[in-house]
Amino acid sequence: MTRASDPAVEALIAAARADFAGTLVSKAVALEALVSCGAWEDARRAAHKLRGSAGVYGFAELGAAAAELDDVLSRVEETPDAAQQALVREKLRELCALAEHASRAGR
Repeated sequence: MTRASDPAVEALIAAARADFAGTLVSKAVALEALVSCGAWEDARRAAHKLRGSAGVYGFAELGAAAAELDDVLSRVEETPDAAQQALVREKLRELCALAEHASRAGR
């Protein structure tokens, strides 16, 4: 059975999605800052949170990028080697580009 959508509910969902989209660039910048200062566990938690939030708000591609970063960061040791750091930065660049795109598209 299909339910008719409520325009008021749809408007609230669209507004919440747009509000979330407006925070994406700052979330990506915060992640970059955590990686830059070597706060690996904090960066992993932020990526994990973004992974879930992006999915909830319908940003599947961004959520997938955050999941990849989360997965990479979960394997990072306390002092990651050069290869691990390069992989983290690569995944972070991808996430930042998608966050920028989603922030424009989601408004």
